[in-house]
Amino acid sequence: MTDNAAPNASLIRASSLLRESSERLADGTETDTVPRLLAEAARCYDAVAGKLSADDAETAASIAVGRSTTAALALQQCALDELDCDWSWTDGTDGPYLGDMAEYDEDGLSEELAARAIETARAALDADPGDPLVPLHLGHALCWSGDRDGAVAAYAEALRRDPGDHVARDSLAELGEEVPEEDDFDGTESPDRYAFALVREDARISNSDWSSTACVFGSVGAARRDADETLKSCDNGGFDPEDLPTMLKLTLEIHRPGQPITRFPVEPLDASFLIDWSGLPEGEPLDPPLPPGRPVRIDGETSFHGGLR
Repeated sequence: MTDNAAPNASLIRASSLLRESSERLADGTETDTVPRLLAEAARCYDAVAGKLSADDAETAASIAVGRSTTAALALQQCALDELDCDWSWTDGTDGPYLGDMAEYDEDGLSEELAARAIETARAALDADPGDPLVPLHLGHALCWSGDRDGAVAAYAEALRRDPGDHVARDSLAELGEEVPEEDDFDGTESPDRYAFALVREDARISNSDWSSTACVFGSVGAARRDADETLKSCDNGGFDPEDLPTMLKLTLEIHRPGQPITRFPVEPLDASFLIDWSGLPEGEPLDPPLPPGRPVRIDGETSFHGGLR
């Protein structure tokens, strides 16, 4: 085991806890468990930070982004569960309205959480000047708190870092700002700074509705194993492969900065649920590699690092 194996596993574990928290808040299910999940994620970050060398700026940035995400989710959990504010930005749809804290929180239950979200977001901005997720966290927390000028600046920075982020764009428009024209980003090339593999899962939840989730991985092999495990669970659940496309759609994507996104639809060959992975470049390194546990902001949604298999 390498010296970095344990810290990397802790960072990925923390990311999986954030993913679970985000999904529960978006779905409105078991949201009372989110504080426990976030507390465990915070312990993971603290454990890695306690052993961090002074020159490891990349890991320090991952911890800072993770702490900002943890604080942002904690604030949203309070708004949803404690204050009955229908704030659902984790699923990529919107953020809070300006000054929602004053409207919903007469007793100041969220004040400390909002201050923590602002503090950790600003620390993460310093630790990683290029991450597009953190200024969105900052914008939401400032907007919730009623700081219009601060929120506008944060959303503008989020849009500068990722011109395709419709949440930042819509949030600026909601605040009455003139939003710059969207760049000619059509989704065929990856805008991210790191290379990674992504498994996108679209599952039918009703006759007309689908839910969509995506996990990112630091290697193509890890993404393939995740897709295989998902299909294996379908096999164990008694799905007929012929019916699977009507219930579940899986796609494996390979992202490299500034290069076309390569997509592999995941379709079972037969009743064995085996996949023809010929042509999948598992042996090719992803460079520059996505830091372990780092969430990715892409297509206006946040995708978390998948677990180790």
